[in-house]
Amino acid sequence: MMIFDRLKEIFGRVMPQIDETNITMDSVLTSDLGVDSLNMMLLAISVEEEFDIQFESASNLNTVRDICEYVEERVPAWS
Repeated sequence: MMIFDRLKEIFGRVMPQIDETNITMDSVLTSDLGVDSLNMMLLAISVEEEFDIQFESASNLNTVRDICEYVEERVPAWS
């Protein structure tokens, strides 16, 4: 399963009000998906647990693509 598919599942668990079929690689987290600071924290924790990585506080993640690329860079088996 691709990182993108796993991320869509995580979004569905953390934010069930989001229709996963509307999530694209270019979806902007805040404006397109309605991610607020609490959701961002919950998403980050879920992604960290799912992929066994640690987000850096300075990470500039604005789109779903940004998260996918961040994970790919840190988990070579997924690239």
